[in-house]
Amino acid sequence: METSSGFQYAVPRASEGGARGAYVVLALSCFITWQLSAPMALVTWSGETAPALVLAFAGLSAFGPTLAALAVGGMRRELPEIFGRWRTRWTWVALGLLAMPLLHLIATLIEVALGGQPAQWFYPPARPEHVAALVLFSIGEEFGWRGFAYPRLADRHGALAAACIVGLAWSAWHFFMWFTPDGPPSLAAFSIKALYLMLASVVIAWAFESSGRSMTVAMALHASGHLDNVHRAPASELRLTLLRLLVLGIAAFFAARALNRARSAA
Repeated sequence: METSSGFQYAVPRASEGGARGAYVVLALSCFITWQLSAPMALVTWSGETAPALVLAFAGLSAFGPTLAALAVGGMRRELPEIFGRWRTRWTWVALGLLAMPLLHLIATLIEVALGGQPAQWFYPPARPEHVAALVLFSIGEEFGWRGFAYPRLADRHGALAAACIVGLAWSAWHFFMWFTPDGPPSLAAFSIKALYLMLASVVIAWAFESSGRSMTVAMALHASGHLDNVHRAPASELRLTLLRLLVLGIAAFFAARALNRARSAA
């Protein structure tokens, strides 16, 4: 790792084999999760009550990226690398947990200043399934996204490009989870959610690199999105949704600049 003004960045090694393995993990993650989450999506669309087996499959779908990373990492004899580093400063963990709620709060304050009346200021876990999602998705996803795929893509393409590639896969991975009783997400709804995850992926990459690629920080940032899950907000609050994207986009812009500066210094 090279250090520049306190920012740690892995010098790209242009590893084609590593990048190829990362793409396999991204594709396999989507395949596993789609197979497990599609039944729940169809039940949601039909408006029927989900059987216990379908609910179990939906819960297991959170582990698609981790299962993919374990499968590919096992074949490549890279299992220890999947779990990465854990130790880091507690301030990075605290920042990770608070990041998304704080960014959402800024957007909400702007909305109120413009005369809006948000349905809710925050969307914390309110039901057992929300708490379960906070824990299961943070663990089930991050070993695949940031534990395996991102570092290898960053070594090949650079941190910013890697964050965007992971963000695209992350968005596609959610497809069946975004079904509603009206059916699949509309193009507009999917685009908004995908853009949000793309921007979040850049912010996570910055914190991940800055903390020495700590999996603790990656999971904390992932969990912060569930601590204030604005995807449960009413679709009618379009301006507030766009404000959240704007604030997150500004954060991603500065994160991208930091990633590019660190790469140049390295």
